Amino acid sequence: MAFSSAASYMFERFCWITFAVPIWYTAMVKPLYFGHLTYWTLALHTVYFTVDKASPHAKVAIYLLHGASFCGAMAVFIGYSFISLGGMYRFGSWTAWENAVGAAAGTVTHDRQFSECAPNKIYEHLWPLIALILDTRLSRVSLQTAYANAWPKLTMLFGLGLYLGYGLCWEAYSKATKGKDKGSSLIVYQQPTEFGSSYIFSRLGMSAEGVPEDFVFVNTQKLLLIGFAAIMYGLVVSPLQAKASSDKAKGGKKGGKKA
Repeated sequence: MAFSSAASYMFERFCWITFAVPIWYTAMVKPLYFGHLTYWTLALHTVYFTVDKASPHAKVAIYLLHGASFCGAMAVFIGYSFISLGGMYRFGSWTAWENAVGAAAGTVTHDRQFSECAPNKIYEHLWPLIALILDTRLSRVSLQTAYANAWPKLTMLFGLGLYLGYGLCWEAYSKATKGKDKGSSLIVYQQPTEFGSSYIFSRLGMSAEGVPEDFVFVNTQKLLLIGFAAIMYGLVVSPLQAKASSDKAKGGKKGGKKA
């Protein structure tokens, strides 16, 4: 138990460093990267990994941050996978699309090669997924204690809702700072015209008048992000909560028999 607790604590601190240092560096040197939801989510992970989940005072922080951070990591990973496919379809290769996204955002001033681009994207999108899954495994005792009285589906919905609200704040910020056109997700992520509302509605023989150009794309992506995050939460986090509730019920029965 002591070794497990120490390993969990050390992993929390390690993860915090891997998020905090790049985030602070990016904020100081390349602040335009925060025009992307990815970097807002990395900032969320940075705050989450300040929490010592073994602390008896961490329950509220766990409820507020663990689910949102976990769901955010899953959502960003699947969301990036989705827009990568759209980008490769439009530009012919993943690297060409990534350079186009960076050029549109003003964060890339030269054509990057795959060897330069790939490590950064692995860090931004795959590392958080790995970190949150390992963190949940290593901190299972602390999480079971925090979630002992919780209904798994309710905490999942709470985490999803918090991250969805966070994402909507980014969406509003993006459109407010760049304008409705340049702040559109289709423009920010350089997606093909076939993903636009006008194209999709025309194919269905319908008028897209008054419908935002990114309406279909954004809401389809939200469903994909929420769905994948919910599945992963159900596979990784919910079993811990179910076990915690089961253990507590067994403890109650034993106590009743003893009395």
